[in-house]
Amino acid sequence: MKNMILELSFSVEIEAHIIVNLKNANWAKICYEGKLEMGVIMQSFNLSTRIIMFSICTSFEYDLKRHILGSNSKIEYTADMISKVKFRNPKIDIENDEDVLNQLDLGDFIYIITSNPFNYKINNEKAKILQLYFEKLIPVRNRVMHTKPLELGDRAILIEFLDDIDRKINWINWNETINTRSILNEDPSKLVIKKYIKVIEYNPDVYHNLPDPEFDDTGYIGRKKEVNEIKELVKNRKNQIITIIGNGGIGKTAIAVKTLYELIDDANNDFEAIIWISLKTKTLSKGEFKLIENSVNDISKLYVYGEKNIIADDSLSPKENLLNFMEHFKVLLVIDNLETINNEEINVFIKEIPEKSKLLITSRHGIGELEYRYNLDGMNAKDAITYFRELSKYFGLDLYKKSDQEIKTIVNEYLYSSPLSIKWFISGIFNGLDESSLLANKDELVEFCMSNVYQKLSTISKKILQLFLIENKELSLGEIDYFLETNDVVLRQSINELLSTNMIKLASGNYSLNDMARDYLSLYHAPDNEFVISTFSKRKVLNNILQDIKVKNENDPFHPRSLFANLENENRKLASFYLSKALESSSRKSWEESLKFVDKAANISPDYFEVYKIKAYILAEKMELFNALTNYQIALEKCEGKFERATILLLFAVFYVIKMYELEKALELILEAESYRPNEVVILLEKSRILMYLGKYDDAEAIMEKINMNRADLNLKMENVLASRYADLFKRRAEKFELRDARKKLSFLKRGIEEIEKVSKIDTKSYLTMVNLLKEISSLYFDEEAMVYLASVLKTHFSHLKSINHRNLHRMNEYLISRKHEIPKDLYTSLEKYIYDFKLDANKINEDHIGIIVFIRDHFGFIANAKNKSLYFNIQNIMDDSEVGDKVEFEIYSTPRGPAAKNIRRVQLLEY
Repeated sequence: MKNMILELSFSVEIEAHIIVNLKNANWAKICYEGKLEMGVIMQSFNLSTRIIMFSICTSFEYDLKRHILGSNSKIEYTADMISKVKFRNPKIDIENDEDVLNQLDLGDFIYIITSNPFNYKINNEKAKILQLYFEKLIPVRNRVMHTKPLELGDRAILIEFLDDIDRKINWINWNETINTRSILNEDPSKLVIKKYIKVIEYNPDVYHNLPDPEFDDTGYIGRKKEVNEIKELVKNRKNQIITIIGNGGIGKTAIAVKTLYELIDDANNDFEAIIWISLKTKTLSKGEFKLIENSVNDISKLYVYGEKNIIADDSLSPKENLLNFMEHFKVLLVIDNLETINNEEINVFIKEIPEKSKLLITSRHGIGELEYRYNLDGMNAKDAITYFRELSKYFGLDLYKKSDQEIKTIVNEYLYSSPLSIKWFISGIFNGLDESSLLANKDELVEFCMSNVYQKLSTISKKILQLFLIENKELSLGEIDYFLETNDVVLRQSINELLSTNMIKLASGNYSLNDMARDYLSLYHAPDNEFVISTFSKRKVLNNILQDIKVKNENDPFHPRSLFANLENENRKLASFYLSKALESSSRKSWEESLKFVDKAANISPDYFEVYKIKAYILAEKMELFNALTNYQIALEKCEGKFERATILLLFAVFYVIKMYELEKALELILEAESYRPNEVVILLEKSRILMYLGKYDDAEAIMEKINMNRADLNLKMENVLASRYADLFKRRAEKFELRDARKKLSFLKRGIEEIEKVSKIDTKSYLTMVNLLKEISSLYFDEEAMVYLASVLKTHFSHLKSINHRNLHRMNEYLISRKHEIPKDLYTSLEKYIYDFKLDANKINEDHIGIIVFIRDHFGFIANAKNKSLYFNIQNIMDDSEVGDKVEFEIYSTPRGPAAKNIRRVQLLEY
């Protein structure tokens, strides 16, 4: 620690006396005496790694010390060397060279020899060779002797030096080194009987209690990018709380240890202390997961453990001492495996952490909004294969001989690319288990890695996980929302909760369940039958609606209710579903419900242009014109292709015609639409309407004539629209003539009706247009030809016109009735049956089996009387030539749909 003086005397247990100078005036000087366990005995290390490496390093140092002492020259120590010696052993006799050298390091020995080579019987050239030779070795030696994380290749480097040092540096006697080499070659077990004392780092800038690395078996492999990213996050002043999140066994603890040892050696590190608290409760031992005795498993024990590693004031509680230490020093507190204790309790503590200090957490799930989360995924393929091979060699197994592809398959498809899973597998093989049996029975592994996570999730979060199991694919937010039908806020909270556990992850807008979570859920938390059936049922409904949308798009692509580009991703599919529901609601004028569906679609797919097109369409129907205008503009900005743009421009133009009456703007929009789809009939017909409304009749008619040339290619809808456009045009031309020009007026009106009658099957909209023309003809009541023609058209189309409850039809009827005495009697009689409301007379008939025919259409009709307003009959049950307006007698019989009339005969022809 930069403002801390440590006086330490070391043995197997290291007694420490720490004098701390604090900047706080109230704490001018605090003395702390106690015992710090520094993890000194090395005999617990794996024989194949750190013990071997430690043996090699101490052999090199022993032989170099013998060489220095054997020269009988005065040894020139630097001031820094003397400080180091006194730091490591305050009671040392500085005059005793052997004792002094015992406190120095390999680098010091090389410096002593090479700075005065002639004192040690070598020349400058050999000194240079010696210096260059050991440059590569010294960093490895420091990692070994100071129990820092080993790198992949460290062991190989030491073995290489061990094998050739006596040949390459042959002017030094390497007896102890050669002896160690012999032991390693002949009987390495002899090394176990030796005790290896950890070398204490001299004058450390950072006080810490970091654990010894647990990856000595192979050294730390890969993840250089991740280590650097985490280190920068820790150093960055913006992030006070950092959580490394990942599944159990993914390597969170290892990467934290590796990162922090690098941080200690970083010149730009400004932490004065790093306090490590482990909450791990289980460990992997000999292929089995075992509980750790006396583990820290609640918040109070966490405070007590933390207090043991700092300067404590007996008058304060453990929690207060920990926070006080973090207030007076710049401390990085590390809590490993936080998921084992209650989140709420730790959150209270976290909020009290002083601003100058930081907290680094490793956990299987996040702690909430307080943290910066760093998601740690499995190892990449290259690193996982390397780790698999190195671990196999460490255990003396032949597994490393497998091909890259074989190893990759095992690691990726069965072991989740997880370091712990790989170690579990290889140690299982080492303990005599069969490969296939291991991979088929991962229950204990999966339970260990995923425990302490699922149980803490909300009910909705658990449902989301089960949905992933059923669907067995990536899911969009929209899909999750559709299947669960929950509140938007709750849904997003649950998604964030799951992201904080790393059980699901987000990529390219979709969420996916990680493989280990999938296996865990399948084993322990499979969805029940009710949820499975419900999910499949909803999927079927969704697919049916999407199919309907597809059919509508193909049949009528320019219809306002058609939806495009909706199969590109799942979110758009779901948005289309909700837009369809919105249109259904709007057709019932349920505006609030309709717009809620639109908002749901917008939440799911905010960039989908159809959302804004449909919203504009609905708002226009609701007569919220400004909002409709705004949404049409947004739809244009967001649409992606020329075709889609043309569809929106068409609707926008119609909006300006029907709702805004801005014909010039409508023409501008329709011309732009035409530029994208120059031969599109629906666009040309709308263009003709706009030109017609602008009074440019010839231009409008020219467009219609062009379309009419290919009339046979038109579908029924377009055929009706074309006829209606013609009829409307001729009606407008007729309106230019005064009543005195009755014949000219009539000729245009007749042409309009004739255009409609050319249609193979006239639809309701075309009949409405016909009604408008018939109303105009009724104004020519004084012209016999007009009335004869009117009666003829009414007779031909009466059954269809009668079903149209339109004001112009009523006005025509009322007008003709009011002019009854000005129309020749025989003509009026021929008209009357089509314009008179026979229900008025039917209401006066009280007999059960007598009534008036009030309606006939195609193959059916209705009879009315005072007791039955609409008694159904089939046209085949009329026994004579009775028609609308006739008083008839009949028999009543029962049908599955209710009573009906048969044997219908005219009683008399009504006269009025």
